[in-house]
Amino acid sequence: MTENPRQDDALFVNLILIFQSAAMQQMGKTINPLTSKVDRNLEQARFSIDTLAMLRDKTRGNLSEDLETLLDSTLLQLRMNYVEEAAADEKAAEEQSGGEAPPPAAGAAPASGAGAGQRPADEKQGHAEGKSEPRKGEDRKKRRGGEPEKGQ
Repeated sequence: MTENPRQDDALFVNLILIFQSAAMQQMGKTINPLTSKVDRNLEQARFSIDTLAMLRDKTRGNLSEDLETLLDSTLLQLRMNYVEEAAADEKAAEEQSGGEAPPPAAGAAPASGAGAGQRPADEKQGHAEGKSEPRKGEDRKKRRGGEPEKGQ
């Protein structure tokens, strides 16, 4: 560590953003600047997300509240995007196989960290209390003429 805590914070933020950017590229959400193409590899994305989760676990109690919030919100955003992409892959595989659902992939969501691959607690609670706000993606599916996936 350097003797300048502000520089350390900036370096830590940069590290978080490097893994976030890599995971978004690996999920096909952003263009790879080296190839100018959309590259998609969910296994690599999962590795990037799991690395950030490990970093959060190893630094717990040693970060400022702002850095913890940034890391937690980044992980939440990446996990939600990962689950969306994994579901899209599963749906595409189902359509290719003639409507038969493939067996669930082992570890379909990043496995490390509490709540990995699960909806946030506040979202679960909202649905349990009977609130019917649509989840991200439902409106988009309706606009395309499709039905929201079951279980959402």
